[in-house]
Amino acid sequence: MLNKINESRDMAHFFATILLLCIFLPGAAAGGRAEYVLGGDGNPWAVTLEEQAGFYQLYGADNQVIDRLPVGTSPQWTSKDTLVVFNDKSLAPVKIDPLWNLTEIVSWDQNGQSQVPFYDVGNIRVTQGESSGFMGMTLPSCLRAYDGDPQSAMFRIFTQQVGSPPGVGRGYRNNIITNFGSEIPINRIRFFPRLSKTEDAHIIEAMAEPKPDITSFGEESFAANYLEWYEIAVADNSAPIADDVFAVPKGQRWHKVLSSAGLGGYRVANDNAYTIMRSVRENLDVVVDYRFPRQHVRWVAIRALDPIRDWEIAEVQIFGEGYPRRAVYITDILDFGQNISWGKIRWSGQTPPGTSIQIRSRSGNDINPHDYWEKNNITEEPDPLSFDEHFKLPVVKREFPFYDTKSWSYWSPPYDFVAGLRDSSIEASAWEDGIPLQSPSPSRYLQLQIAFRSTYTKAPGLDQLWIQMAQTFSASNLVGEIWPIQVDDFDPHPFTYVVKPDFTAGDTGFDRLEILTHTRPTAVKEVRYDGEPIYKYSDPELQEFKPEILQDRIIVSLDRKLQNPATDRFKLIEVDFETAVLRFGTEFMAWVYSSADPDSIKQQIKPGNATFKHSGDVLSVSTRLSGDLLVEPITSPNPFTPNGDGINDELNLSVKVREVVARRTIQVEIYDLNGRLCRSLVDKVVKSGEIPVQWDGKNDQDQMVAPGLYLYHIQLETDSGSETKAGVIAVAY
Repeated sequence: MLNKINESRDMAHFFATILLLCIFLPGAAAGGRAEYVLGGDGNPWAVTLEEQAGFYQLYGADNQVIDRLPVGTSPQWTSKDTLVVFNDKSLAPVKIDPLWNLTEIVSWDQNGQSQVPFYDVGNIRVTQGESSGFMGMTLPSCLRAYDGDPQSAMFRIFTQQVGSPPGVGRGYRNNIITNFGSEIPINRIRFFPRLSKTEDAHIIEAMAEPKPDITSFGEESFAANYLEWYEIAVADNSAPIADDVFAVPKGQRWHKVLSSAGLGGYRVANDNAYTIMRSVRENLDVVVDYRFPRQHVRWVAIRALDPIRDWEIAEVQIFGEGYPRRAVYITDILDFGQNISWGKIRWSGQTPPGTSIQIRSRSGNDINPHDYWEKNNITEEPDPLSFDEHFKLPVVKREFPFYDTKSWSYWSPPYDFVAGLRDSSIEASAWEDGIPLQSPSPSRYLQLQIAFRSTYTKAPGLDQLWIQMAQTFSASNLVGEIWPIQVDDFDPHPFTYVVKPDFTAGDTGFDRLEILTHTRPTAVKEVRYDGEPIYKYSDPELQEFKPEILQDRIIVSLDRKLQNPATDRFKLIEVDFETAVLRFGTEFMAWVYSSADPDSIKQQIKPGNATFKHSGDVLSVSTRLSGDLLVEPITSPNPFTPNGDGINDELNLSVKVREVVARRTIQVEIYDLNGRLCRSLVDKVVKSGEIPVQWDGKNDQDQMVAPGLYLYHIQLETDSGSETKAGVIAVAY
């Protein structure tokens, strides 16, 4: 399905673009470096469907812009923001003002549930299980408590039911539930019945800020209908409660109920997903204004328990203060109009202490990342539906959408925010900063997810984000696999990495292969092309194309550029190397590129069946889950002799951290046998990987220590405290 903006593209512009490409980008240079920029002086973070998602720019060999090409969006997927604001072309979590009423309704959706814009920065839903008309209105009566009109109300008239015990009737144990869609820092809940601006003026005037406009109240007083018996309960994001009773994802459920009335009555008594904050049986306050210590809350349930009297709620008002713990922005599905080879990604922003930003990406080759089905009781697989066909079905007949894994990748692991920061000391066009974009290419569609984590008083911010890409490919298709796919310990193991390229006319080719190993490889044993070795560690005659071993990757140089569809298609590249696996499910991502490309745009390799010799067809390797986060360190040489003769002058301490996804602080220190600190070697934040540490035998005063025994002490901070390793080092002269 083509995006509307591509269907309506002006034909003259199309031919002009083709002409420009022919003039400026002949042969292998066709469609050189391109950039898409969000925020700052680039495209706006938030766009409407009519605006689309702006433009990406195509650059020539002289770094001049030669064309601006439109970026479309999916008509079935609009960008989603939860508690995010757009200020001065930057992106940041919203700061909640204590005088904001967070439950002001402006519209209702087709299911009779409310969609409540959170000051244009999010959504909340208000739900209630029963409906009743009031003054000719047919919307569920609970919505009257959120409409900002103190003259309308959610109400229940007590009616004694025939044959029931005294006190059982309509209105008994009835809930109104607010779903913010994400956790909000709230500290106050206020609700009240319909009040008279004349008879109840003293009550209205006594209300705390923000004070309602007294002229918005009616003439008749219903103050006697205040809630005398009620409970207030809350739940956070951990509650296994679905947003919609008609679409319950696996692992979640709808609210527990006490009766079988309708779709459950939304009664949450005895539902352990909620925590009761307040329970009052003899309330005397017409206006309930409950204040409590600030906490992060997603669900708020006000449960009316009055058994033998009429009650009503004219307005429910919820207040908070500070930044939400987590705020998320998901872009539109960005449609680049053709297959794109993703290069690097970088950004500029701030993360004050205690805050963080997580950026993920996913790519695809279809306008929508979901498959749609109709609910049925037939055992055989039903035919898939289009988005429009699914939307036209009655809600109760819609099956929950399935993720289209054939056309879309999963969300990437979070990018390392520090590694991806824009380095303003380097020329922007050189792209010497940034990190590889990890979502597969070639692909036409791309989507970004940006999650902010804040404290109550501090929040991070993202100013600008750049994506480097190319319209041409090193190879039309690249699949790879690694073998073996499982190891039992954290020692270095031999692996074989196999890459199978497929070329078509117009591919730019490659002569470099870069494999991310996460830890420093101990050796590269052999590199083969089409079964013939082009490098062999043990053969002095095959040393010309020696691979480069870096701290967390291998860069393999090939003996020639692979590009020709007639001679290079499906010819395997095989690399034998040794390294340690420190994290369960470690993915050995890899890229190819041309050393002659001034932009060094790298094309990622997809997992797949590269060879029949191995049955894994994956690029990830598993190791055992149990064990310490710190692997037992290795010291060499030990003892060491720091006497300046060039032999064993430094101690090498191998520190390996495993199963650490988010950055954590690690310290490596040297102590004497009396427990005195001699030297602080490392104090930084790290993730899983190997940290090389050297000690030259000097203390923190840059003086040589006396010969003897010393202790190394390694401490890693974790969510549950800290983990340490220690050992003995011998210094001799």
